[in-house]
Amino acid sequence: MSHIAVLEKDSPSNDEDKKISHLGVAIITPDGTYPGEDEYRRVSGQEKIGAILKLAADALKITNTTDWIAKAGDRQLDPTRTFAEEKLSCVVDIEYHKHEGGGGA
Repeated sequence: MSHIAVLEKDSPSNDEDKKISHLGVAIITPDGTYPGEDEYRRVSGQEKIGAILKLAADALKITNTTDWIAKAGDRQLDPTRTFAEEKLSCVVDIEYHKHEGGGGA
């Protein structure tokens, strides 16, 4: 899925936050995209990935994500880590969904 980078304005921050790099994030789920189809949410690199995943689940009214995974490209992300710790920058599309099982016959 391709997006046009339209960043959502974040709340006012103090001088410490201005030193931290920011990135644009879109969370893509089976139930929709957060913050919107052609938008990215501006977040701090020091923000925990799980916090943004929770915002997306709440906004999209997804009630149970206990067995879901977050992926950026082919790499699974650890929601307890920050965007910086996961070495994510600029504009990031995160796919958030149930772990895909391998079928078989």
